[in-house]
Amino acid sequence: MTPLRIAALIDDTALPRYQAEILHELQKSPFCSINLFVKKPKNSDPLAADNRFLLYRLLRKFDAALFGRSAPYLAPESIEEMIAQSRLLEIETHESAWLAEASANAAQTVAEAAPDLLLNFTGKAITGDLLHAARYGLWEYRHTTLPPAFWETVLAQGYSEVTLERAGSALEPGYMLRRLRTVTHPKSIRKNFEQLMWRSHMMMVREVERLAKEGEAYFHDKARTTRFYDMPQPQKGARKVCDPQFHFRDDADKALPTNMRALGAFARLLGRYLKFTVRRAFTMDRWIILFSENEAGHVNPDLSIWQRVPLPSNDYFQADPFVVDEGEKSYLFYEELDYKTLKGYLLVAEYDAQQKRFVNPQEILRKEYHLSYPNIFKVDGTWYMIPETHENGTVDLYEAEQFPTKWRKVRTMLEGVKAVDATLFHKEGKWWMFVGIAEKEGFSLNDELWLYYCDDFRTDTWQPHPQNPVVSDVTCARPAGHLIESGGALWRPAQNCSGVYGRGLVMNEVLELTTTTYKERVAQQIRADFAHDLVAVHTFNRSRRLSVIDAIRSR
Repeated sequence: MTPLRIAALIDDTALPRYQAEILHELQKSPFCSINLFVKKPKNSDPLAADNRFLLYRLLRKFDAALFGRSAPYLAPESIEEMIAQSRLLEIETHESAWLAEASANAAQTVAEAAPDLLLNFTGKAITGDLLHAARYGLWEYRHTTLPPAFWETVLAQGYSEVTLERAGSALEPGYMLRRLRTVTHPKSIRKNFEQLMWRSHMMMVREVERLAKEGEAYFHDKARTTRFYDMPQPQKGARKVCDPQFHFRDDADKALPTNMRALGAFARLLGRYLKFTVRRAFTMDRWIILFSENEAGHVNPDLSIWQRVPLPSNDYFQADPFVVDEGEKSYLFYEELDYKTLKGYLLVAEYDAQQKRFVNPQEILRKEYHLSYPNIFKVDGTWYMIPETHENGTVDLYEAEQFPTKWRKVRTMLEGVKAVDATLFHKEGKWWMFVGIAEKEGFSLNDELWLYYCDDFRTDTWQPHPQNPVVSDVTCARPAGHLIESGGALWRPAQNCSGVYGRGLVMNEVLELTTTTYKERVAQQIRADFAHDLVAVHTFNRSRRLSVIDAIRSR
């Protein structure tokens, strides 16, 4: 692999930390070197001098006063040391509100430095000859709304989105390289933009590495995109979908925040803050478990008649159910959390088919750190379990010494990772691990799905999939139970954590699963609207006899 020659387009020698971190990661990597910094005049805020946006500017200042100290990844960080180790080229550009264009001569000067890739850190979309100054074009982050990540918070859209694109124009399409969706911050427009950009900064680093490995072939499976004509426009009179429990929406308007719109935005944010405050004071949410007997092996699709497992008291919640059959008996494995300690631990209960309820709950595993998601499976007559242990920074394998109550740890499969809900699947001689991972501090455990494989989960070292993370979407990434083979298809239950953790369940159909490729598509979604007092669901599992799901009960 020949290291790529990187040129960075900047407009200042101090960048927001999330941008500076990209340069730091690239600088220390073996797959590229930063050979050139191209500095254009500093951006001017297109909404700064126009009195039509006065209230928007006041709203931003008010938001920054409330949340500015808790937004460290927007703080400026000097890159002068990196510039000193490279070469600095200053150019002039012609600028409009949202675009910047360099002259043909300036673009030619950049091209003479022979960069393989030009990365845009200016915050403005680039047009003109500069798009062709590097071998693999110009890459930049783009947003679905303007100002970036503003309307998603104002309108309570469940997720905010950013894409990494190889820039093109209306007549010469570019490429959509990668997309990240993360949960929208419900209160602060500043925090929403900050967490979106911080959680997406490694996306650029990973894609540069893939480009270095694959060369021009990297673009072969990428969708083409244009600057002006590919963004969906809101249809007049279109029905807007609203979540009746948490009031999260799945769309966002693209209008600029003029004074009246900014006033309306402030009213929305204030009203939502008051609504959440009142709700927190007068409601009590608890995770509960629901179950149903399968009819001839089929899951009862009418979730409204599923039975509920009663909680010991309001001091507890129960979640993450797994159900298995052993001989003539069925067992429920689940997490219980005591609100006094806020630490989860694992229990098992036996199903009484006569009384149609789970009886004799027994604690099977408790640690000094939080435990949940008791992923249990049987191989060669032996029962194994992988509980969630992300507070310990590990993914651990347990084996039953005496099923179902006595378990011992047999090995650590992954360590030094903040990982949740590891779920194993065996296919054609390979073991696959689907797991949610937060790659860095400040990243979410709900945004990205990582995939590992090996020949024997008990002995071999797990190999990371080359496409990791294979999913970067808070609406369908985090595992939610065992994979299901049915009707010749493979289904992966996942959590929709947009808007709120555990908002709903998603069934993804796995289309490709190999050591080099992974593809899936969302096939079905399940929300907690099958009962008036339920507001979220996030785990589904089944055995031959029983099916189980969990949900938040609001009281």
